Amino acid sequence: MRSIQKCIAYVAFSLLAISLHSCKCSAVSFGCKDYEMKAAYTSDTIHTGPGTEDMALDTSQGYPRLIVSCDERRSHAQPNSSFYAIDLRTRDTLRFAFDRDPSTLFPNDPGLADWHPHGIALARIDGTDYLYSVTHRGKKRGRGFRSDEILRFRIGTETLYYDTIFQDKALKTPNDIFVLSDGSFYVSNILKKSSTWQFIRGALGAKTGNIVYYHPENGWKVALSKQAYPNGIFVDEATQSLYMVHGACKKVNRYELTAPGKVALSSKKSTPQDIVMGDNLTRDSEGYLWTTSHPCLFRFLKHSNGKKPSPSLAYRIAPQTMEANLMYQNNGKEISA
Repeated sequence: MRSIQKCIAYVAFSLLAISLHSCKCSAVSFGCKDYEMKAAYTSDTIHTGPGTEDMALDTSQGYPRLIVSCDERRSHAQPNSSFYAIDLRTRDTLRFAFDRDPSTLFPNDPGLADWHPHGIALARIDGTDYLYSVTHRGKKRGRGFRSDEILRFRIGTETLYYDTIFQDKALKTPNDIFVLSDGSFYVSNILKKSSTWQFIRGALGAKTGNIVYYHPENGWKVALSKQAYPNGIFVDEATQSLYMVHGACKKVNRYELTAPGKVALSSKKSTPQDIVMGDNLTRDSEGYLWTTSHPCLFRFLKHSNGKKPSPSLAYRIAPQTMEANLMYQNNGKEISA
């Protein structure tokens, strides 16, 4: 019965995709190209927890390391949510301890004991180093969660110290976060609400997502509305530029910020190259922006099954020109995501 239901759902999805395939913004493609690297390269395997979600460079302890958010979401596996630190000098990995178990933050609602970290950001504010994490709780039977929030921790050598929880109705389907030096931050909402139907609509180009802005003194507001599956975000405070991955529209966009949380829509500049269902966004030491891509949506929807790999691509973007260069690709056998 379940296989029949899956077939019906797949056929319905395909028919809907065909009917909307001419939309300007759509991440759907029928068929999947060969994404193997043609040039020789070397790679190292670094072990973390299952379900790597996001990572950020941390120098708070006097040496470079990556902090990685991990979340096991496969239905057949036991929940396993965590943060890891990877020492970039030795490649050694440790799993962070907590001074307070995140599952105990809602003692009056056991249905919110599960927690699922997602996009993360690091910031030093008034001399203190913090980890901010988009977090989901109360996993529904289908797609989505009952509660979404931002958790903030003080960063220790091997321990994360709970500090603050940010909650608001503006957090509809939060995915990525970028924190500024004054403690304000931007968050991307990929959809207006989390459901299988809304995911399909978003992937096909329905502009139901947005980017919201939070200021500690002024609260929440929408900075950029009507976006089709917005994902990774980055803010250059020096140039007052906001960069965002416009997933279903297959672009990375740059906007000028005329004030905190206020975007100049007319300043939009996009990558001339298509980046299908781009994901997180980060900047390297040379100033380039990096993002990843899931070019085969149907395979991406099935990639939680280890026997059904999904291709992965990585792009480097010049922030001044927005030119994107493909730096890595594979068919999903090396990295399936």
